[in-house]
Amino acid sequence: MNVLYVEDSSTLVNMVKFYLEQKGMKCFTADNVDDALKILKNEKIDFILADIILRGAFKTGYILVREIKKDPELKNIPVLLTSTRPAKSASITAEKIGANGFIEKPFEMEYLYKKIVELTNESS
Repeated sequence: MNVLYVEDSSTLVNMVKFYLEQKGMKCFTADNVDDALKILKNEKIDFILADIILRGAFKTGYILVREIKKDPELKNIPVLLTSTRPAKSASITAEKIGANGFIEKPFEMEYLYKKIVELTNESS
């Protein structure tokens, strides 16, 4: 399974990428919306994990979800947003824009893995 992780913390990117690759997934990474969209156009991505706050003026994880959901080729890829923001407000906004879920940072790696499996209907 190919996962795209969009996050601007290199420490977190390295931890999540290492963990997911240990679970047999290929993990592509980007730290901004524009690079994430380039990857989505050039690679077959099965799942997207994206932070809400990213590099670039006014380019948030919310914007990324909106771009994905309006593209017929990408709109069915499950998207899980993450942030240190209060879970309730971020979760409501994530749902309104079409994300498949939200998890608050810091998150447990095993919980993240289970959410990916759940949202992609992959067997664990």
